[in-house]
Amino acid sequence: MILCFLKAEYTSPRFAEDLHAAMAKCHAEPSLILSGDPENAEENALRAEVMGQFRGYGRDEELFRNFPVGEASWVYAELEAEDLRKIRYIDYSYWNEISNGTSCPLDAVENIRADRRIFEVPHDRFLAGEQFLREGGKFPPIVLLWSEKGPYVIVEGHLRMTSYALAPEYFPGTFCYLGTCSQEALKRWNVNYD
Repeated sequence: MILCFLKAEYTSPRFAEDLHAAMAKCHAEPSLILSGDPENAEENALRAEVMGQFRGYGRDEELFRNFPVGEASWVYAELEAEDLRKIRYIDYSYWNEISNGTSCPLDAVENIRADRRIFEVPHDRFLAGEQFLREGGKFPPIVLLWSEKGPYVIVEGHLRMTSYALAPEYFPGTFCYLGTCSQEALKRWNVNYD
């Protein structure tokens, strides 16, 4: 999961600079992410350190405040068409607003198509993602956390999930890293998870 998360954000226009700075602080080479071996315990420990420096993973900070680091168990899973309706954004003001308070990427489509900007942020990145899919592009896996009684909450991949909501016919058969935890743990991490 950590390797997938870091790979996805390595070239992100929004997050790459911070990730590269975290890598420098941890004396991590690009190969740790770009060609990393998830079976290598030493590499995994260094990637966890980078993730902590970068987004607070394992430090109970930032995105990973109250995250069930030791509790969640992870699998690589294929997603089906009906799963798109079960996916929710993290509880964060921008995502809450763009989805009209539902946290569902499908509900953000109306605001994007009508060019209703949230906090004056343009929708270009979502539309570019939609176009990428329609031109045959493939996104890397997203990272989701869920409990058996709740929806799938996006840990990493909000932009990609919004692009899938704009072009839902490209969603079935995509892959994710899916973490399973208790309902209580999911709620502690993401207060607005229902």
